Amino acid sequence: MPITPTLSSKLAASLPSPHKFTIHHLSTPPSPSPAIYSPPPAHLPEKTKCESHFLSVSAPHNGSQQIQLFALEILIYTTTTLTTIFVSKADSTGYIHLLNLPKGTPSPLRTISSIFLSHLVESHQRKDRQLVVSLFARAQDQYLFPGSIENSGKHVLDDRGLIKWWCRVIEPVLQATSHDDEKNTRSTAQAYLRVPGCDLHEHLSFFPPHVRHSPTLRAQWHPSRDPLLLLNRPANAPERCLIPRFPDDPKSRFVDELDEELTEPPPDSKKHKESPSKGKRPGKWRSVRSLEEFWEMMAFRQECSSGRLVGFLWAVFTPEGFATSAPPKLDFAQKPLLAPPTTRTSTEHSQQPIATSSATSSSTQTPTTAQSLSQQHLPPALQNPPLESPSPPTTSTTPTNPAPTHIPITLPQNHYKRCISLLLHLDYATLPLAAESSMRWIEDVGICARKNDWGWDVVGQMEETGTAGGEMGAGEAGKEGANMLGAGVVRKKKRAGGGEGEGDAGSMMATGGGTVDREGGEGEGGVNILSTGLVRKKPKIK
Repeated sequence: MPITPTLSSKLAASLPSPHKFTIHHLSTPPSPSPAIYSPPPAHLPEKTKCESHFLSVSAPHNGSQQIQLFALEILIYTTTTLTTIFVSKADSTGYIHLLNLPKGTPSPLRTISSIFLSHLVESHQRKDRQLVVSLFARAQDQYLFPGSIENSGKHVLDDRGLIKWWCRVIEPVLQATSHDDEKNTRSTAQAYLRVPGCDLHEHLSFFPPHVRHSPTLRAQWHPSRDPLLLLNRPANAPERCLIPRFPDDPKSRFVDELDEELTEPPPDSKKHKESPSKGKRPGKWRSVRSLEEFWEMMAFRQECSSGRLVGFLWAVFTPEGFATSAPPKLDFAQKPLLAPPTTRTSTEHSQQPIATSSATSSSTQTPTTAQSLSQQHLPPALQNPPLESPSPPTTSTTPTNPAPTHIPITLPQNHYKRCISLLLHLDYATLPLAAESSMRWIEDVGICARKNDWGWDVVGQMEETGTAGGEMGAGEAGKEGANMLGAGVVRKKKRAGGGEGEGDAGSMMATGGGTVDREGGEGEGGVNILSTGLVRKKPKIK
């Protein structure tokens, strides 16, 4: 899938000037993968193809060196009826402070995430099927860059701040791909948010401030809801067939546990004949009878009730006229199974071209220096990689042109897994180690792809205003949830003589959902100090 010049121009127009960023994009060709949806009873799994995309953002450091700032991994599952874009992992190294951006500048990491997601949505939209972007927000110290949590410049958002951050990432994607025909009264882009354990009003606090105050934008967001019943799934299918299973997904692990209730004796056994009631609900759970009950029980799971919130976010894009047209037939094999439907476990996703190692476990294997990474310290999958395999997949054969081609490197699954595994065994704890690890990863991927210079540069063109407010406000993501009321909101009766207490009421109001610095002396802040003459003591009685 080529990276069109439009993506480069969008990135350049939205990134701060005159900073230079280097984009490295890895991808895999679509290949057969286990189905993410369980099949209905007496049907085989739906044919599914998966492709992976890995985007790395770097910045110049010490002349010719590059230092990685941010990385994003996305899996795209495609069937005959639905395209699912799953945001698998996202992480930063914490060295973006080296750019010396002025306070109030919109986060380049959030901007790049929104533009890249919009590009994938636009390039994978089809007229005959829905497209859904799915992700879950769970706060962790590190996901992709081992040792980066030791960097003092890395600020890890808490659970609420991370959910708000992703809502702000999805909002521009909705607007960029929405249908703008005036005759269409219903937008084709809708967002859904589920945070187990939170009520409706708490869900609203996660939305961006400009969404909460705009009736038009607010109509696109659905708090405390999910689109699982609105996707093009089989009619009257059991609940387990409506919930997708993604790698390292909390709800997927819960579905695997509930599937243990489906274990039943063979149809010809004596026990089955004595208990015919077990066959009245084929393929359905006994403890959970609806999706609403599923989400209620999710709130009591350890991953959602251990003091941290986990947010599930969807963005559904429906093509124009899809609701009125006849839905396509599902690509299920209509041959009935000889045995009852078998349960699937999340271990089947080990065949996916993703990094299955968690960030916590990978950090324990981090070497002290990047140069200590020899092949005897790497896992067997990384030792002696098949770099000399015949006819490796390459990108499009463009004629000799000095201009950059702006196309991603397409690797087979085993080479892609090696590149991700190498990243998980580097060290980003300090600035020298991060720069050395970044260059090692870029060079090794270039060797694997047989390309020395495989990234492209983007120079920001957006002027840095440095003013707080607007979408970002005066602080980072996660600080826009509370509106601070200053002393000017509480009106007091004015004194006849004026004097103390007459501050500037408007200067204390918080703007844009952010915070403002409280400056000034007595009478200008939120605290009125009484002078000693106003404190009257009770006289002593002799």
